[in-house]
Amino acid sequence: MFMLSIQNLNKEYPDKTVFHNYSVTIPKGVIISLNGINGIGKTTLLNILGGVTTFEGDISMNGFDLKKDFLAYMEITSLVPNSPFLYEYLTVSEMIDMVNTMSKTNNKLIIQELFAKLKLSGFESVLIKNLSLGTRQKVAFIIAFIHYPKLILIDEPFVNFDRASLKNLLSFLQDYVKKNEAIIIFSTHTIDPDIQGIITHKLEIMNEKRIIFNRKNESHVEI
Repeated sequence: MFMLSIQNLNKEYPDKTVFHNYSVTIPKGVIISLNGINGIGKTTLLNILGGVTTFEGDISMNGFDLKKDFLAYMEITSLVPNSPFLYEYLTVSEMIDMVNTMSKTNNKLIIQELFAKLKLSGFESVLIKNLSLGTRQKVAFIIAFIHYPKLILIDEPFVNFDRASLKNLLSFLQDYVKKNEAIIIFSTHTIDPDIQGIITHKLEIMNEKRIIFNRKNESHVEI
């Protein structure tokens, strides 16, 4: 069963064509490494799928069209950017509680689970502005999963993680995808074997007209 559909995706800037008629369908229950050279459009694609960058074409997730059903689409989608926006003068607990209150699920179980796995005990009362980049990323991950998204988009997520937290997070991501039949797409330059070990598929941007989607160990199949 396909969950994410990208059809005839086009994105242009005044001086550059990023995507030209990209089409791909992605099934449920996969963890995808988004590959391509620097500047090819990986972050742009994640931002498009995350609803923060305009585009031409059709994108849907679980039948919800990104343009026509924007709110429904965003309710099942999370974007974790490379530099997450968090309110500097809130504490960690205040930031997370604020988002959790706004969420329809209002579920503290996944917050408690990720707090433990990411070793954030003791940071509850620390102001966001006083956190390291790695700890900010951990907070952003917790916020991203509060509403149990089906599509999780992550841009260079693991650069500043300590080893223990990284292993715990990777295990969580694998379990989450299986239990929730979700899709995770992330871009990373890291060749860490633990990170590579959770990848099931690859999505490779070759140029503005070619995109390749296949299983991690399969030969390239052009789309």
